[in-house]
Amino acid sequence: MFVPGSELRDFLLDARLVSRADLARLEEEAVEKSLTLYEMLRAGSLVPEDELVRAAAHILGVPFKELRHEEIEPQALLLVPEPLSRAHSVVVFRTQGGKAHALLLDTDDMEHLQFLEQEHHLRLVPHLTDRASIKRALIVHQKHLKEKYAERLKSASAEEAADALLSHALLARANEIYLESGASGDVRIRYRIKGVLREAMLLPAQAKLLLGKFKELANLSFTLPTPQEGRFKVTLKNGELLRVGVFTLYGTGGESMLLHLTPEASVRKGFTLESLGLHGESLSATHDILSARSGLVLVASPQGGGKTTTLYTLLDLASNPHTLAVSVEEKIEFVLPAVMQVEVRRDLGQTYASTLRAALKHNPDIVMVGEIKDEETAMLAATASSRGILVLAGVKTQSASKAIQKILSFDVPPLLLSAVLKGVVAQTVVRKLCQHCKGARVLSRAEIAPLEDAANFGRVLGSLKAEGAVDAGAQWKEVAFAEARGCAQCDDGYRGMLGVFEVLPVFAITRELILDEKKAKDPLYKEDVPLSIVEDAIFKAAAGQTSLDEVVSILEG
Repeated sequence: MFVPGSELRDFLLDARLVSRADLARLEEEAVEKSLTLYEMLRAGSLVPEDELVRAAAHILGVPFKELRHEEIEPQALLLVPEPLSRAHSVVVFRTQGGKAHALLLDTDDMEHLQFLEQEHHLRLVPHLTDRASIKRALIVHQKHLKEKYAERLKSASAEEAADALLSHALLARANEIYLESGASGDVRIRYRIKGVLREAMLLPAQAKLLLGKFKELANLSFTLPTPQEGRFKVTLKNGELLRVGVFTLYGTGGESMLLHLTPEASVRKGFTLESLGLHGESLSATHDILSARSGLVLVASPQGGGKTTTLYTLLDLASNPHTLAVSVEEKIEFVLPAVMQVEVRRDLGQTYASTLRAALKHNPDIVMVGEIKDEETAMLAATASSRGILVLAGVKTQSASKAIQKILSFDVPPLLLSAVLKGVVAQTVVRKLCQHCKGARVLSRAEIAPLEDAANFGRVLGSLKAEGAVDAGAQWKEVAFAEARGCAQCDDGYRGMLGVFEVLPVFAITRELILDEKKAKDPLYKEDVPLSIVEDAIFKAAAGQTSLDEVVSILEG
């Protein structure tokens, strides 16, 4: 929103919120960066955000309101979908006399509520507010949603209840739903949203009909008291096509279930290497690795570290209408239209190795192997890559050098591996900072010291400068690291996940890692690698994408 700079300047000085010297410095920086004074203040930490919004309200003549629980009308809240309220920090808390009273942090966000005038014929009345009031309203919104869903469950059919739960989870941006049977008979619903588990609702015992409906859709047994898994596709009432993986487990409270949600639209949209988190030299090295039309490319990560998504992305980029691409997978996570995808069926005696052997008989140009777990699969992958096939294979390890060690442990001859290996992409995932509320601070020498044994700070600083993330003349003591704060749009300071990478292209050092047993066992022997996983995480913390806490979690993990 536009706040006149001269009036804002006078207000801040009169209220003694800033000194004249600080204000003069900020005004100079604002001119250099072509920003308004208000924009400069919002981007910094000189004036608390709530005080700044109060000042804007006074200058613009917009009421400022601190909302209390008793002032919230639940039916008014429901006029705006909760995800929209959370994403843009806009809340309608009262309707009266054809007017919708809305809370905002920025008057520009009124545009997100224009549908209320068009569809409900309500005139919008804006109120600027603080983040605590927005958060308070969102908590009430969630509580009311839970109550409404529980009431609906009592009268709805199993099919309607299942559709409503899946639709609500997608609106909340969840990729997993946990349905947990409690000892008291109720069913606890939790959503995993961008890696973080959140309470969704507590439903009465009738909700167990949901578990039965999902088992029916996934063609699972109703009598076997053992863990089962299956999957199904469903078209929701809103027209969205959804793929759902179903996994059951029995605990002390009874049967519980995990639903893994994959909207078909997101599968078709796909990913890019940049969107995964690759950048700079690592991005260039990955493109170079992928340019090979034959050979072996390893993608390594710990469990849940993102290797499957990266494998799919590489496969999607490498394949085209003139190539035959085949994937061999434990479980098909995404459907790629130009790829022949095959699942391993252990229940029918089909192993990774036997399925891969059958796939190779189709004379493919590209093969993706979800994970190399045994000697036979490792040898088949290495041998196929020596015969003109591009093989993309997953390995469950924590670094590029350990991926090489693992393949060697499967008795693949070092000379063969050194001849066919084109590169290794190793990764894990960290939480991505909410860009609306993240903070930043310069670290003390004591805070940096523990990281120095695990990272080459000179190399990280060089990459930051090369990619324009810091000034060319910056020193480490001047670099501010991002940190999580939390706001109405994220709660805990994070929104989404981000990959951190280590890309090991094939050149002399890689062959030494393979052929020299001593060096192969040294995970830090990688002087020529663009950035290690820890270094990439430090880069992203300094670039404002993740926090130093996430870097520490990698070291501790």
